[in-house]
Parts: sequence; C-alpha cells; structure tokens
Amino acid sequence: MYNKIKNSVLLCTIAIIIFKLLFLLTRHIQEDAFITWRVAQNILDYGVYGYNGAERISASTTHLYVLVSVIFKYIFSDNFIYPLLIFNNIVFTFGTKILSDLLLKEDKSKILFILFVNFLPPALKISTIGMEFGLLFFLYTLFLKYALVNRKNWAFVLFPLLILWTRLDAALFMLITFIFDLVKYKKINYYFILGGVLSIISIVGFNYFYFHEIINNTIVAKKLAYAKPVDGIGIRIDEMLKNTNFFSVIKIPSSISQFNFVFIITLVLSLLCLVRISKKITKQQLFVLYILYTYAVVRILVFGFANSWFDWYYWNPQIFIFIPIIIIFVYQPTTFKTLSYLIIFFIPMASYQAVHSIATGHGEWNYNRKVGLYIDSIEPDKTKTIYLEPAGYIPYFSKLKAIDYVGLVDKRVSEEFKKGDPNVDQTILRKLKPDYILEDNKPMFKGRIDSAVSSQYKLIKEFHISSVSHSDNYILDKIYKLKPSGRDYYLYKRMAE
Repeated sequence: MYNKIKNSVLLCTIAIIIFKLLFLLTRHIQEDAFITWRVAQNILDYGVYGYNGAERISASTTHLYVLVSVIFKYIFSDNFIYPLLIFNNIVFTFGTKILSDLLLKEDKSKILFILFVNFLPPALKISTIGMEFGLLFFLYTLFLKYALVNRKNWAFVLFPLLILWTRLDAALFMLITFIFDLVKYKKINYYFILGGVLSIISIVGFNYFYFHEIINNTIVAKKLAYAKPVDGIGIRIDEMLKNTNFFSVIKIPSSISQFNFVFIITLVLSLLCLVRISKKITKQQLFVLYILYTYAVVRILVFGFANSWFDWYYWNPQIFIFIPIIIIFVYQPTTFKTLSYLIIFFIPMASYQAVHSIATGHGEWNYNRKVGLYIDSIEPDKTKTIYLEPAGYIPYFSKLKAIDYVGLVDKRVSEEFKKGDPNVDQTILRKLKPDYILEDNKPMFKGRIDSAVSSQYKLIKEFHISSVSHSDNYILDKIYKLKPSGRDYYLYKRMAE
C-alpha cells in the first residue's frame, strides 16, 4: 500500500489544503471573526484601531491578526473573506507539516500525520472559520522548530513577539516552553528571556499608550459581564466540570455533564500513547511531545478553572492532546493501523464536524447575516446606533455603530458593569438612547425595562429562526433541524421625541 506512494510530503500537504476547502462551502464563519474584521475596516476607514468610528478600543483579542485582516481587506476590498480563509487554511496546514517534520522521520508517516491532524474537528474549525488560531498554530510550530529544536537565537526573540501579538494569553505556552528549555539544558537562555520581555513590554506598552489600558478590552469586558459569584473552590471545580464545550475534542451540542468522560478518556489515552511511543522516538521528538501535552493539559485546566467557556480557547490544546494518539497509528504504519484510525476516529469526527459546520453555516450566513443586511437596507445613516448581542454578523453587515450587551465594542457598557449595576440594560437605554435594539424577547428584556423607557421604542420587525431551519433536501433538512444556529430576534426602533 505505502510503497505505491510517490508524491512528496509537500504535494500531499497541498492536496490536503485543497480538500479542506470543501468546508468553505458550508459558510461556517465564527461570529467573533466579524468583530476582528470590523476593527480592520475601521482602521482603513478612520485610521483608528477601534470599532465605532474614531473611538479607540481594543475590540479584538488579536492585534497581529487584525493587521493581517487589514492587508487582506486593502487588497481584496469587500471580497477579502474567502482569500483570508484560504490563507488561514494554508498556514495551519503547513504548521502541521512542520510538526510532522519534528515528530516523524518517514514520509508515509508524515503524510498520514498531516492528514489525520487536519481533519480533527478543532483543526477544521481553525482552518476554515476565520479566527486567528491557524496563524497562532503556525507560529507555535515555527517557534518549536527554529528556537527549541534548531536553537536559533533570533527565533527565541522573534517568535515570542509574534505569538503574543497574536494572542496575549499565549504567554502560558511561552512560560511552559521556557520551563522545559531550562530543565533540559540546565542553563538560562537569555535570548528567550529577551524575547519574552520585549513581547510583554511591547504589547502592554501599545495597549497602555494607544488604548490607555493594560489588558485588551475584550478580556476585561468578558470577565466583568460573565462574572459569577463563587462560594468556594469546590463550586468552581463543579462549574468547570459541567462545561462541556472545551473538555471534548468534539464540541458536543449538549449541556449534559456526563460528556466530560470524553475529555478524561482522551487525556488518559493520550498519556498512555505518549509513554508507549517514548522508547521508539528520539529524545528531541519526545521533548516536543512533552511540551505539547503539558501545555494542553495545563491550558485546559487553568482556563477551565477560570470558567473561560468559549470553546476556541481550547482548539489548539485539543489538537495537542490528540497528537500522541495519532502518532501511535502513523508510526511505522500498516494497512490495519491506518484503517483502524479511519474507522474509529477519522470518519466519525470529520463527519460530525461536517454536520456541525453545515448547520451552523446555514443558520448564521442565511439568517444572522440577512438580519444585518435588512437593517442596512432600512437605515442609510450609519452613524445610528444599535444595541444588541453578539457584536458579530449583524453589526458587521448592518454597518451601524454597535453597543453590545457585554461591552466588547463599547466601554461605556463595561463601566456600568464595574459599578455593579443590577440592570445594565435599562441604564444603557436611559443614558445612550440607542436608535435600534435587537432583542430575543417580546416584550423586550422581559419586563426589566420600565415603561418610561420601553414606551420610547416600537417593534418594527420580527425574525424567526424557524424561517431558515428547513430545506427541500431531506438530509439538509434533518441537519438544519438537528442544530438550528440562531435565535428569534425582535427589532425595535426608537421613536422621535
């Protein structure tokens, strides 16, 4: 079987990139990607890193990917989305190629490794739904190759800068790799320290002098808006264990906490595979695997304990945890091992992600996007404001100035959360008087707004997710009903005083 393989690893990598482009047909694009792209558009329109006109605000968690998005929007204008998604696909896939070169020797093993990693559910999401994690994964692998393995001094300085400018929370990856490097070589790597110091100083300095803040507004806003009182460590652990978004390689659309067993089984199985393979691979390869596994476990536990429930925080760690399992199947591969992986893991997981992406892409592109386009069509004055959540598809396509319930794109909301305001919605409506409100309740905010405020708004349009949760195609109809992506919306307009 394998003796017939004549293509190089590079050609197979390119073929995998092309094959994954099929997932772009699902139009599954993450809501938060549109926040980043709105920031990029704001830079081009106003010369300001912000979200609403000339107001400076770090509404995106990723500064470097914002810059990449600016470049793509400048070159491709309104047609930038798919070129950028293709770029994300390319950099992630080449990141897996770099990792295969670090962990394996035989070309046939590398080809299978690249194929199997790229069709893990989090890998498909990283590659095709528009967020910065493909770029981050690529930078991780470049750092592992040129810094930790090849010992290039320039890499110890450059890649920490690029990695932290992509995601500030990637500092945990740098800390863990520094500890491993220190333990292995038993001496302080001053170039590594220099890279870390320059990274922290540059990004914190930029945030402070440009935005007058230390931590990105999005991080602060989420912490304020989603904060919950915790009575003790036991309750916090219990809350962590109930969150199934990040504990499984597959994001299971359920709140049933028993699905956490997927994470536990994967974690233990991965460790067993790591121990088993340790005597067959080189010390350098084992060094890289230990780093990836340790980072993945620490990242999941730390962020899980902090109740950081957004599933994209865990995409790269999920991949890293699964890598030792894949290596067991691709190391000195046989037909039996390859078919076993395909049947046990590849087909079920890739099929699940296909269904998930088809349903989500249909709901968000053909529903949320069209809600935004409708608002754009009825309101030509783009200085008008809309109060809504989330600040993704709908404000992007409506082009109106947005005030979101969380405060990601408007600090005035965060200020009310800081005050401990028990009814932020009513306060925002009184103070800011948004021109439109997009709510998922009728009457709006379920009576939490007094009549003096609510009487100023009139319901002008209803949007129902059921309007798109169907298809003449029997299979698609079942998929859309399995996971309708979206919720009913009610659009209110402020009446002239």
